[in-house]
Parts: sequence; structure tokens; C-alpha cells
Amino acid sequence: MGKKKSKPSPTGSTTRRAGKLPSGDMQFAVIREFSGGSRFTALCEDGNNRMVRIPGRLKRRMWCRVNDLILIKPWPVQGDIKCDLVYRYLPAERNWLYRRNMVPEDLVI
Repeated sequence: MGKKKSKPSPTGSTTRRAGKLPSGDMQFAVIREFSGGSRFTALCEDGNNRMVRIPGRLKRRMWCRVNDLILIKPWPVQGDIKCDLVYRYLPAERNWLYRRNMVPEDLVI
């Protein structure tokens, strides 16, 4: 028995990614500078600069750059200075959020 061949995807199709919205204690942030070791500093929605850590399950899947809009979750302990990355918004998702005024003016770049 041979392997089943998968059907080719139609050319020119656009796939949409469902973006996450903040819930609970999550908030928007913008990456400011990298610290190395899958850590970086971000300016958060509440005005704090926090050290953001990329969790192990996302470490090789999540590639971030300076000025990217991200979704973070502060730690229960040391929450005012440290947090985890939950989601990184693609440029189209970021523009969609900006057009609907869902992101605070301090974070619009």
C-alpha cells in the first residue's frame, strides 16, 4: 500500500489567521529592545517597561522584531517587571487593530 497523495492547494489563496484579543490580565505591548536568550524589553499598555520572555513552546516558532505589536501576560509574582509573550500580531492584524482603535495611542507606531 502506498501513501495517499494530498491535494494541491489552489494558487493565490490567502489564509487568514485568527488574531487573539486581550482577555483577563493580558495586555498589548510594543517591543523596544532585545536582551538575548529569547528575552526582550517591551513598552506595555499600562506604561510600564517589562522584560518579556518567550515561553519554551513558542521559542522556535515565534520570531519577533523591534516595534512589533505583541500580546503579553504579566507574571503573578514580579508582574510589574516581568511577563510572558502570548501572541505576536502580523502587520495586517496590527493594522486592523489600529483602524478600530483597540490599541492605546501610546503604542501606535
